[in-house]
Amino acid sequence: MKKAFTLVELLIAVVLLTLLIGTALFSYRQVLLNISKAEKSSFNEVLKVYQIRTSIESMQHYVVDDYNQLNEPMKKSHIFFRGDQNSFQYISLNPTLSTIPSLSALECKDNKLLYKEEMLYNRIDVNRPEFLEDSTKIIYWEDIEDCKIKYFLHKKVLNSMKNILPTAIEIYFKDSYEKEHRFFTTIKSDYNISSYIVYDLLYGE
Repeated sequence: MKKAFTLVELLIAVVLLTLLIGTALFSYRQVLLNISKAEKSSFNEVLKVYQIRTSIESMQHYVVDDYNQLNEPMKKSHIFFRGDQNSFQYISLNPTLSTIPSLSALECKDNKLLYKEEMLYNRIDVNRPEFLEDSTKIIYWEDIEDCKIKYFLHKKVLNSMKNILPTAIEIYFKDSYEKEHRFFTTIKSDYNISSYIVYDLLYGE
């Protein structure tokens, strides 16, 4: 007499096989989801850095209305910059949110890296640019720690500057995962910054 599987044994085998396949599919979907999240997070991070650098690189003088000695209207080139270890304000020719020169700022505040922007020739006094209460803001990173900003002026490293355009700016912070972020961005006000100058700024004596 041949030995065969009973119906109960077959049913148990089918149930176990179904459970194994379901568990495998669930794990596979979780892996795909994690990969998708990582790729999206990486892309978002690259986009943030690109936006920050583009805005900072285009830091430049701008034109204001003035009067000469004969009290005749004239145009005057003006430089605006204010910066300390926690924030800096500048005029960007290529801001993130608008297509015209804007008063822009990056600041480490309340464990966030914030970007602010206000169009220069719209609602504010171009001779004394100041942000308004409802100026547009972007939160680039949250839950950050140890945020510090350094300014390079030729071979000098400074913690604060005013009304002098730096040659480069370095932003450093740690995110909520203890990952270190360090952005070194040159200011292309003369459009002649070479890789040698960047190296000299960072490592020159």
